[in-house]
Amino acid sequence: MALSHELITKIINHEILISEISNRDLGDFCEYANSKYRVGSPIISDQDYDFIFLKELKLRNPNHKIFQNIENEGEGFSEEKILIPEAMLSIDKAYLFKEILKWIDRILKSCKELSFNSESLIFKATPKLDGFAGYDDGKKLYTRGDGKKGSDISRVFERGLKVFNNSRRGQGPGEIVVKKSYFEKHLSTLFEFPRNFQASLIREKELDEHAMGAIKNDGAFFVPFQQLPKWTGSLKELNSNFEDIVKKCLKSVDFDVDGVVFEVVNDEIKSYMGSNRKFHRWQIAFKENKDKAHVRVISITPQVGRTGKITPVAELEPTQLSGATIVRATGHHYGLVRDQQLGKGSIIELTRSGLVIPKINKF
Repeated sequence: MALSHELITKIINHEILISEISNRDLGDFCEYANSKYRVGSPIISDQDYDFIFLKELKLRNPNHKIFQNIENEGEGFSEEKILIPEAMLSIDKAYLFKEILKWIDRILKSCKELSFNSESLIFKATPKLDGFAGYDDGKKLYTRGDGKKGSDISRVFERGLKVFNNSRRGQGPGEIVVKKSYFEKHLSTLFEFPRNFQASLIREKELDEHAMGAIKNDGAFFVPFQQLPKWTGSLKELNSNFEDIVKKCLKSVDFDVDGVVFEVVNDEIKSYMGSNRKFHRWQIAFKENKDKAHVRVISITPQVGRTGKITPVAELEPTQLSGATIVRATGHHYGLVRDQQLGKGSIIELTRSGLVIPKINKF
């Protein structure tokens, strides 16, 4: 990785606009942030990663290798890698409902090609856990690794970790997670993110008191995806009640979630659509960022980009949004600044869907 420590720090602390980051540096940063997240040491919030950096990288370079390969889970393990009984693929992501509609169109196209009645389609929605992925075959628990080979971490069950809902072992893919309520009460002053703590549950060396306490007091579990609460329904119901389905799924478990997983249930369609080397085509994860804030503008200053283009930058009163302190945001172009009469003292509505102001309100 060619990124300097200084540049990484500036990006993390939002001291540099995303428009000022070169394509190569943006790709390198996304890879670095993803690798740190996978080993339980995230350097930025999930929302920043998904809605700012990864989204911008996909716009600039949709063929970047990070979109082609399975995110490696558990790179820090020294154990010999062994074949997982069933490939553990990533999940394709959608950030807007119109992207969900495009996914549905691909399913309907498959129905037409198979002469399958689309009215018979059944969809399922489950919360997307933000934990540590694993596969339990009843004898061994594997990390996801590269999707095909992982490490044997069966020791977590030997240490007392339970399967969620007191259900049996051997239910296939799932995630090791800590209860939100337990984390907030017992661990939030010790760990910045739940994922930092979750990684400590599976380490090779002896567990510390915090990890042992979470296991003993049912604060952490291995949750098979089969055990997750779910919504099922027709295509018509999915289209009509999409927002409500998402809302209920996100609130259905006492674990950190970072989206909702949608999939078609019909085996004939799943088999026909198959997968590429990264994800199943019959499945998609919907992630939504609704965080907004009303922010006062301190000043508008010109910013010279890499190509020499001058862009207006709004210097803002420091504002907490999506777990970060925002002090600057791009004004896109001076025509927008003029039309919206944006200047010192203006109040704008800021969202974290990238370092962009999609909507500016003058009060």
